[in-house]
Amino acid sequence: MNKNIIYSLVVLLAFTFSSCKNYLDEVSETSFTTATLFETPEGIDKMAEAMYSYERDLARKGNANGFLATHIWGERTTDLSVFTTGDDANLSRYTSPGPTSNIRALIYSPFWTHRYYMIGRANEIIHHGEQFGEQTERSVGEAYFWRAYNYYGLWSRFSRVYLSTEPVTKENMDQLKYTPADSADVFTLMMTDADRAIALLPVTDNADGRVTQDAARHLKALIAAWARDWDEVLNQVESIEANNAHTFAGDVATIFDRKDFYNLSESLFSLNYSLERGGGQGHRLGSQYINTISEVDYTHKVINGILTKYNEDNLGRQWGLAFPNSYLMSLYPEGDKRLTAYYKNDYSYQNPDRLITIPVAETITDPQTGRTYITSTNTSDAPRSVSIGDIIYGRDIFAATNSKIDRRSMLPSSVKMYDRWDKMIDADGPVSYKDVMVYRLAESFLLAAEAAVRLGNQDRAAYYFNKTWVRAGNAPVTSAVTFDMVKDEHARELAFEGRRWDFLKRNGIWYSQMIKYAGDFTKYPGSAVAYNEASYGNGDGRDKEFGPNPNYYVDFNGSDNDVLVRFNVKPIHVNWPIPQDQIDAMGPENFPQTEGY
Repeated sequence: MNKNIIYSLVVLLAFTFSSCKNYLDEVSETSFTTATLFETPEGIDKMAEAMYSYERDLARKGNANGFLATHIWGERTTDLSVFTTGDDANLSRYTSPGPTSNIRALIYSPFWTHRYYMIGRANEIIHHGEQFGEQTERSVGEAYFWRAYNYYGLWSRFSRVYLSTEPVTKENMDQLKYTPADSADVFTLMMTDADRAIALLPVTDNADGRVTQDAARHLKALIAAWARDWDEVLNQVESIEANNAHTFAGDVATIFDRKDFYNLSESLFSLNYSLERGGGQGHRLGSQYINTISEVDYTHKVINGILTKYNEDNLGRQWGLAFPNSYLMSLYPEGDKRLTAYYKNDYSYQNPDRLITIPVAETITDPQTGRTYITSTNTSDAPRSVSIGDIIYGRDIFAATNSKIDRRSMLPSSVKMYDRWDKMIDADGPVSYKDVMVYRLAESFLLAAEAAVRLGNQDRAAYYFNKTWVRAGNAPVTSAVTFDMVKDEHARELAFEGRRWDFLKRNGIWYSQMIKYAGDFTKYPGSAVAYNEASYGNGDGRDKEFGPNPNYYVDFNGSDNDVLVRFNVKPIHVNWPIPQDQIDAMGPENFPQTEGY
């Protein structure tokens, strides 16, 4: 990285806390200057608080639509989603994932520079803050957390990093080595930083939204899971339980039906937004995972005598781009409470002028797949007229009108980020101020279940597995818990929270899950890929059970692009390419591109 840029970033942070009226004044008009930021406890604390604000900005990195954040929290490149349109769909389908393409500027480079900027700030807080002892203990503990957290983020995506643990100054900038660090050194640093954070952070939260010891313990459990230190994973989760500072929610319906997560006891760490001053600029994440049924006039509702397009029944104006795919939804057993708590599956007729008459269903056999489906949901012996409040089905609309509803309007919606508090129901610019979940107890318990399975401790495996499984309304598991059970429960519980990528990658199953299930197989793919209908799923790594589904043709009007990811994905994609602009700055002789790109 250009050394002048590095030093400029150091100076820039100080200027952000000084008066914006006249930067040339020798006397600061506020209490914070470049000197006091580093030389007073108050300055160190102010720098620590600024870390949260900067991390919140990640939701807007790439562009104002949160292009980067959708790939972190939206499961865009995992086995759980189907995506529809735009540049991000190109990345998700691996049609343009290269290090020098437009994607580089929207994804790889912003993520790399963001994480290293945070590491640089953490280095400064640790270096200067430790001089004040107990006065800055919490701020230094937070900095250790942030440094481990950012290195973990870099490692999980790129698998190659350079290490920097000292503040960058004019005097030492020539000593910084831009060479890939040994993986053992990376994990030693992350584990040590997590330990220091655990030692310095309070058990309970004394300030809204700031990390505590439990967040650091959860981070250490994640790092230990990657290092396959299963005893340490179990130890950290058991310590979180023993702290009793966070409690497991009793009802899945209450977890995400709120705007603020810092006051949710199950939340260990969240990014907190607010319309109030200092609460960030908001984000557009929630609206991207909710379908556009509000644009379909069947759902327009009469309110106070006025036909209203955007209403609470259809979740208002949204911007659906990515949705839970067939594979994810197939994992939920009938009656699992998460089907209604985490998703919106059913939308209803509300427009009295658009009530259809559904023809009697016919049974059709798809000639290519041999699968059968019914042309409408009306299995009676006479046409049936719908009423206000009846559930809308795509096949019924098609049977009655011979017009299909686009899949963006009919696919299930993930409502974990749905904001019914700050986002106006008909807002043209879908900005949300709902908090973004990062770590919660559900993942801690699934980490412990995974560790117990690896250690052969079935009692502990069942105990932790049943935490989320039983809460969702399922009967307790009494048979042996397997890794595959944990893998599936991880998807059921944590989908669309940004936790899937590193789970799959650290377990070595990212590619196998992607080639089997990623995207959706709603139609036969077009000529863009070499597709052989007869051999699909016969030894080529794909799951035949998730071949073309004829129901999508009438329910969701599926696209032949939805399946491209399964044909385009390659094993090298498990690692993001190092941004080319960063390689150019560091020197390709020092930090070469990842093999395969």
